[in-house]
Amino acid sequence: MKPSLARFSLALFVALEIALIVSMLTVYWLSTPVAVPQPGKGEQPLIAQQIENMAQDVRQTARLIARHPQTVACLKTGAETLCRTQAANIYALNEGAQIYLVPAQSVESQAAYPAVLPEAYTHLVQPGETLPTATSNFGLTVSEPVRDGSQLLGHVVLTQAAPHLQELFDGLPLPGGYLELRQYSTPGVYSVVQRRGDENLKTSASATVLPLSGTPWKLAVWRAQPSMPLLSYFTVWLVLSLLLATMVWLVQSRLRVWMSEDLNAIVSLVTDIRRLRVRSSYPVNLIEFEKPVSMLIKLAQLTVGKQKQVETEASLDHLSQVYNRRSFEARQSELFKTLQQGWMHSLLIIDIDNFKFVNDTYGHDAGDQLIVQFGQALKTHLRGSDFVARLGGDEFCVIFPNTALPRAIELSERLRASLPAVLELQPGVLHRLNWSGGLSEYSLKDSAENMALSRADNALLEAKRNGRNTTRQKAA
Repeated sequence: MKPSLARFSLALFVALEIALIVSMLTVYWLSTPVAVPQPGKGEQPLIAQQIENMAQDVRQTARLIARHPQTVACLKTGAETLCRTQAANIYALNEGAQIYLVPAQSVESQAAYPAVLPEAYTHLVQPGETLPTATSNFGLTVSEPVRDGSQLLGHVVLTQAAPHLQELFDGLPLPGGYLELRQYSTPGVYSVVQRRGDENLKTSASATVLPLSGTPWKLAVWRAQPSMPLLSYFTVWLVLSLLLATMVWLVQSRLRVWMSEDLNAIVSLVTDIRRLRVRSSYPVNLIEFEKPVSMLIKLAQLTVGKQKQVETEASLDHLSQVYNRRSFEARQSELFKTLQQGWMHSLLIIDIDNFKFVNDTYGHDAGDQLIVQFGQALKTHLRGSDFVARLGGDEFCVIFPNTALPRAIELSERLRASLPAVLELQPGVLHRLNWSGGLSEYSLKDSAENMALSRADNALLEAKRNGRNTTRQKAA
């Protein structure tokens, strides 16, 4: 299947329509708030799951440390070397964490803590409690009891930072919503650890508060209603699709008109080439056509020029440089057809007197010079509208278009008077120019184009019999 402008336009519309649909879906998705389910209904938001998973990991790490034999031995014996060794092992396995081993008897006295860590821990942690503190990077502190059988030896206090949760919270997509991470000190009293979204929603919508298991935090979520219902999006899409289709149709129609006009200009150029008349410019609409058409014009002008040159050379007599017999017959045929419209035309046959004497006495070169100079003299002294041709040998013919026979007689006499009396054929060879002529006219009564020529030829014979160097006429 060949490509066409209609198919390209359809493909362009489909591509633009797909882009429009994707854009509308993206706008709808971005303008739709994050769906936060109510507690106990479905799954929690990703940020809530991440925080709870972090708390479970921290609790599990603290539990493993508390149950480790060396941790039990450290708190049971109180041996400083043993405690330092265990602390070094714990730090090596838990990079970025703060871990304290607190003996049970030192819970009431901070000064009694063993110096096993780089800095003193400043908060007391009771067995089973979660320390209610948090840092800007979501650091979480938990405690885990250390037991030897049923005997409480102390606690492992672990503070773990989770900067990836900060990055997750900062990069959370929240179009049309608002989140707060709250830390409660007492029931109903809290501080906001982190916030994200449009805080103005707090005054226009109610919050959904989600407790985060294993942490001192709760997640408060506000949702905005969609700014535009789905039906409105469909209406906007339909209107935009119609506008898009109209735009593509208008562009395709305009391009079709421009291309049609440019192709017609090329057709006109080809037609003018056949008629051997190329204009200097052919206006086009599209810039893509300008250079090819310009090249075609140059080639056409070159071709027509050569063709005209060939036709001119073919229509001229090579010696006298006036028209030849074939051109004479073509011109006679054209004029003969106009007789029906009331036009009148005359013709004069000319025969150079003593032409054979020149050839025999001075040679053919001198005879050729006589033909050349006589043809040039005829073109010089005839009217611009007159047609002169060499029929052969020393015989010439002049057609007087739109001229009646009486007027042709006057023109013939004027021509005889204006032609030079003497021609120099060769250096030192002078020849007196004499010629005989026969005149006639084209007539509606003629059954053939050459009947006027035949009458003029008879008149020429009569002029030769009467002493030459004269003109005789014979009417229709």
